Amino acid sequence: MDRESEKDPYYDDLKAAKRAIEQMEMIAMMEGIPKFCPCGGSIVDTRKDEKRYYQCEKFKDDRNDLMHISKLWDKAMEEEELKAHRAEIVNLSNVVFRSPIVPKK
Repeated sequence: MDRESEKDPYYDDLKAAKRAIEQMEMIAMMEGIPKFCPCGGSIVDTRKDEKRYYQCEKFKDDRNDLMHISKLWDKAMEEEELKAHRAEIVNLSNVVFRSPIVPKK
């Protein structure tokens, strides 16, 4: 810790707030099927109201719980398919637009 942070009485609060913001940003930018929650919890497959979700095991069922992952299974699968299609298109474009091999004389 540097000397400036030792003098600041709010340093620990600022660091905790920064970690919370980074965690919310990570959840907001998430695509596809997550491997783990930013909080460190594992992801479980749950069903509620005839819908399937990927959720953090620590997720609470209220509108204010923004610190854990809860995502519709359909949306996650759609994003996984899009990711696979993008990779396939890039791979095919590399094959199609590759410069032709000219034999040396």
